[in-house]
Amino acid sequence: MALAENVIRKIHKLGLIPKAVGLLPQISFLFAVSSLVWLLTLPQSGNFRNCYISENALMPSQVHSYFRESEWNIVRGYREEVAKLEHEQDLHRRNQVISEWLLDLGLQVSYHEDTMYAIMHAPRGENTEAMALVVPWINSDSEFNEGGMSLGVALMRYFQRISVWSKNIILVIPPDGARSLRSWVEAYHTTLDDTAGSIEAAIVVEYGKQGDYFAYYDMFYEGLNGQLPNLDLLNTANLISHHEGISCSLQGISGKEQSYENRLKTLFKGIFKLVTAGLTDVHGHEAFSGWQIQAFTIKARGNQGHDVTQFGRIIDSTFRSVNNLLEKFHQSFFFYLMLSPKHFVSIGTYLPAAVTLALTYAIGFLDAILNSKIDLREIPQHLTKLLMLVVIIETSCVVTALVIPQYSVELFQPVSLALSVVGGVIVSRASVLNRTMSYFVIALGLLIMSLLIAALLIVHFALAFTLGLLALPLTFLPTLIRKNRVLAVLCLVVSNPFLILYVGGVFIGYKDVLSSLIQAWADLQSWTWFIFALGWFPVWLMIAYASITLIFEPQSPSQVQQPPATTAKSEKSN
Repeated sequence: MALAENVIRKIHKLGLIPKAVGLLPQISFLFAVSSLVWLLTLPQSGNFRNCYISENALMPSQVHSYFRESEWNIVRGYREEVAKLEHEQDLHRRNQVISEWLLDLGLQVSYHEDTMYAIMHAPRGENTEAMALVVPWINSDSEFNEGGMSLGVALMRYFQRISVWSKNIILVIPPDGARSLRSWVEAYHTTLDDTAGSIEAAIVVEYGKQGDYFAYYDMFYEGLNGQLPNLDLLNTANLISHHEGISCSLQGISGKEQSYENRLKTLFKGIFKLVTAGLTDVHGHEAFSGWQIQAFTIKARGNQGHDVTQFGRIIDSTFRSVNNLLEKFHQSFFFYLMLSPKHFVSIGTYLPAAVTLALTYAIGFLDAILNSKIDLREIPQHLTKLLMLVVIIETSCVVTALVIPQYSVELFQPVSLALSVVGGVIVSRASVLNRTMSYFVIALGLLIMSLLIAALLIVHFALAFTLGLLALPLTFLPTLIRKNRVLAVLCLVVSNPFLILYVGGVFIGYKDVLSSLIQAWADLQSWTWFIFALGWFPVWLMIAYASITLIFEPQSPSQVQQPPATTAKSEKSN
């Protein structure tokens, strides 16, 4: 106890607390920099882990696959027939041709809207568990999925001859891998009568017009709303492909090219893919998010090197491994960041980057309160006005978030109109806050942003981290308003969420980001749109409203910085 008292006295004697309060802006910026530096160090040796199989029951590549050259002519025959359907505009006619083949194989064929699916009941199962093989008619490149369709039917024919299955196998043939597949997944768990039990895993196959050969495959695994498949499933498929001598590519970067730069590119591209999941480049596995189904997409690339049956063996052996499980995937990681097909970063290693970013906004909150020299005793007198402001902003944002998705065409114009109305309401009430309340509103906005990042950082680390980085200029406002009002206005402009969406879309060559956000919610229930509209945007409005009040407030003589009292006293004595 005596030691603690001595420390407190020493702190007061040296004036460390006032000095620390004065350095809050620099400390906040230092935390932001350290957050980014933390991510940059993750691809360095010693900070990541090698991929491994946690669930011993999977036993990948322990069984010889017979889907080999003997099946090559079967795949080729189906492909020739599928190729004839490419220019068939009637989707019902396409499905009818495939359904005849599947019925001849003895499979149970059913429909949901435009999606056809066939169930192969396991000879040793109890119809309680299943695996899904998804083959869209059109792949993510808007290309006719000719090889994938022929391979899917040939695999179902091959699976029929194997008696080891304890889980049913479902072949799903949707028009595409986006809205139609998501609709089928929802119907499967809610309204469909013909089902095959709980789906444990799903593989989406994209094999275009490569013909009989391909060079390597791309793997896509990022689900909606930060969800990822169990790492054991990805490791199983990649280990099988390694035994087949097939190279795997993540984020367009080959696993053979191991270097810090490639691991770093894979890391940041993976974060970007998680943030934009459901917006662009939808492959199909995203449709299974939210239903505890482990899913990924494999996409053939190139047209020489490996034969098509090797691609089929990846699917066959992966299904054989999943078939060995007696329970759901649970042993391995559900939260991770991939650096290559063989390396990953676990949640305990990358999470501090988002935590540090959340602390940046919390320190900004303290800066706005302690360094603005406001009288906190005034705040209780203006709580009614503060609540009115918050209610106006939140109500406007809720209306904006719910009404705008109802538009089906030209979304940007109604968005702009709605935001202009909201801004007009806010600016018109700019006289209700005094200087004390303005700084308090800025502090409150920064605190809300800190809590938003903290709430998101586990379930959706990529979105939390990206949100924190893009809105970072808001943390500079408490200092800039006092020192440089021009820069304060600039920070407000560059931190506007809708401006960032537009500029970011132009930068990546995709100008319809806003409509994609809304469409992703309508089609796939991706709630990124609501994080922007109900999280970031209200905070920006609160801070912008309070900042504009201060920026355009004429500076009174009392606000001019006075010399310290001790100096004036010493001059008088002299």
